[in-house]
Amino acid sequence: MKRVLLVLVAMMLLFSACSYIQKEAIPEGLYTAPQMKADQLERGDHVILTRYGFRLFTIPISLPQPNTMINTAIQDNQGKGITNLDVEFSEFNILIFQIPKIRVEGDIVK
Repeated sequence: MKRVLLVLVAMMLLFSACSYIQKEAIPEGLYTAPQMKADQLERGDHVILTRYGFRLFTIPISLPQPNTMINTAIQDNQGKGITNLDVEFSEFNILIFQIPKIRVEGDIVK
């Protein structure tokens, strides 16, 4: 009975890693070069934001949201949007927990 329970717990842990879903970071205010030229907008400050999260047994406890980070950067810099966007996701694993890191880099459109 104990072996069956251990096997079930091990299977649940293995399959829980497959249930992690990464959301795409496509903000509403994303501009391309032709759009900026057509709207007569210019590139402003270059921003780099980094946030960390925490996952236990691959279950997300707290994860930073790239879209929220981008919207905050736009509002803090009084911009209309962002261009040259680069979102990087990396993760540091230590036995039973993981520390995900999200790095957002781009230019504010003014």
